[in-house]
Amino acid sequence: MSKTFGYDKILPSSSGVEACETAVKLARRWGYVVKGVEADKAHVVFPKGCFWGRSITACSATDDPSRYENFGPMTPGFSLVPYNDVEALEAEFKSNPNIVAYMAEPIQGEGGVIIPDADYLLNVRKLCDKYNVLMIVDEIQTGIGRTGSMLCVEQSTGVRPDIVTLGKSISGGIVPLSVVLCDDEIMLTIKPGEHGSTFGGNAIASAVGITAIEVVIDEEMCQRSTENGKYLLDELDKIDSSLIKESRGRGLFCSLVLNKKGIGKDFISALNQNGLACKNTHDNIIRLAPPLITERSELDQGVEIIQKTLRQFE
Repeated sequence: MSKTFGYDKILPSSSGVEACETAVKLARRWGYVVKGVEADKAHVVFPKGCFWGRSITACSATDDPSRYENFGPMTPGFSLVPYNDVEALEAEFKSNPNIVAYMAEPIQGEGGVIIPDADYLLNVRKLCDKYNVLMIVDEIQTGIGRTGSMLCVEQSTGVRPDIVTLGKSISGGIVPLSVVLCDDEIMLTIKPGEHGSTFGGNAIASAVGITAIEVVIDEEMCQRSTENGKYLLDELDKIDSSLIKESRGRGLFCSLVLNKKGIGKDFISALNQNGLACKNTHDNIIRLAPPLITERSELDQGVEIIQKTLRQFE
């Protein structure tokens, strides 16, 4: 698995939030033993609109009130900057020499499938190098193959994150499995006994994970996702409805943005009743992430259900 993604080591665990917390833990340790940050001063930056779980630490690194209200006190040592804003990120880096990492999704999933500028991740990489900050890319939702490449970040030429987190897709959604990818300089700062996971790296999950990666490669799922994702977006663009503001996506990671606020939950409920399982975010954004094995005929069926549901709300 580490060979497939080009990192020295992988650290397996059971869930996405566990992987991301591990990444934060590794970044803090690296900050103290490698960068030389003063004890208990390590700071991690995240983008606004991010989502990486519902643990106390994850809820401490978000601007979504539903995640943090009445759950305090929150974990210290975090700050937020606007997503896809390189100037804001550099200003944050300049303001605090104790920043050890910036963790961001290559495409924000819970944020509504928000795709940044084409050069955003490359500019983030350059800033992290300039200020000696680790670049952590959270690929939990973008997943392997979903956006048209094994990792979404691979589509940004010249970008190799210091740490990558993966979950959900790493086992084909069959068993609980997540991983953290990084090189020895970071991974080996944590010694035996200083970190662990009850079921992390168990034989069944590991075997399934290896097989899932082999299937994605052998069955050319990346290419399939690229082609079917383009087809899906083209079909969504053909829908004539006053309720649709726009459709966007990359590969089979798409969203449909509705013009009307306040109907998200009802619209999703109607979609589900009509036979299409998906989720809304920020009320009026409908996320579409069909399985990578989805056939064109099934995509057509899904678009028909969307059209039927739109007519119910017009």
